Amino acid sequence: MVTLPLSRFPAKMDSMAEIRNFVEGACTAAGIGREDCLKVLLIVEELFTNTVTHGYRKESESPVWLAFEPADGGFTLRYEDAAPPHNPFGEFRPMDTTALIAQQPVGGLGLKLIRSLARDAGYTREGERNCIRLTFTMGTHS
Repeated sequence: MVTLPLSRFPAKMDSMAEIRNFVEGACTAAGIGREDCLKVLLIVEELFTNTVTHGYRKESESPVWLAFEPADGGFTLRYEDAAPPHNPFGEFRPMDTTALIAQQPVGGLGLKLIRSLARDAGYTREGERNCIRLTFTMGTHS
């Protein structure tokens, strides 16, 4: 798999078209199947929306960086922003499967999605950046 350098995008919702193209291109170059690519794209959209809404608190020229790195049996997605420090995995609470969705606490469903789709998820603060690394094991490469 080819490692792509970090690509920078402005924290504006209309950047999602360019981000989608980036993710789809990286998936294609890596031989990642359409179904797996759609899962990755869903996670990237969730992370990006949270960065704009909660991290930067508005649309701006503030940066978001993405990269794909090879990993055994799949790849690692690097997602970085320069928002205030926030470890999204530090607050993770498993879903109460005995309660209806409407009775669940507000927020956190995106984290549950990430945890269900990524083999491994980690957070570090590197300088002025929040750095999230998600490792995926790929199924079919169709």
